[in-house]
Amino acid sequence: MKNKIQITKYSLLIILVFILTGCINQSPEEAIKHGWSHEIKVNDIISRQETDGGTVFLFSAQDVEESGRFQKVGYAVLTGQNDKDWEFNVSDMTNITDDSFSARHSVLHYETEEGNVKEMPIVFGYLKNDNISAVTADVSDQEKEIEIISTDSGRYFYQVNAWGPIKFLNDNGEVIDRYGI
Repeated sequence: MKNKIQITKYSLLIILVFILTGCINQSPEEAIKHGWSHEIKVNDIISRQETDGGTVFLFSAQDVEESGRFQKVGYAVLTGQNDKDWEFNVSDMTNITDDSFSARHSVLHYETEEGNVKEMPIVFGYLKNDNISAVTADVSDQEKEIEIISTDSGRYFYQVNAWGPIKFLNDNGEVIDRYGI
């Protein structure tokens, strides 16, 4: 009887350890995948930026289901105490289309430690048109050029605290396309 109680205690302890370790997101990719209920596979973390609302990750992904294998670009805001324990806060994505660009505006609402609700607008996207050499948007009420991040999988852009029309410029600084009003 004593051995049976001891075995039961050890079994419960082992189960508890498995449950707790299964709840920890080991990497940003895992936290994003869990945040989207395993609907996507994160291909790459393209960039990351620290903000007051958490760390903003720009990522590429694809649908998991065979029927909808769309390539996607998105951002996720994660918080973490170290680089191996991330908590998913919010995320948004857009499909990468055959158009010259795929772009999106998004507004994140988050609560500060003092309990105040703040807004963080974000613009992000993917560029297919090689003639697009610059991207601009309103950042803190001033038009600013947004960095284009080139990777093996393509050219991406994102900017925190940006809103307004996203303009796509050629080498001469002429607007060749725009997204938003």
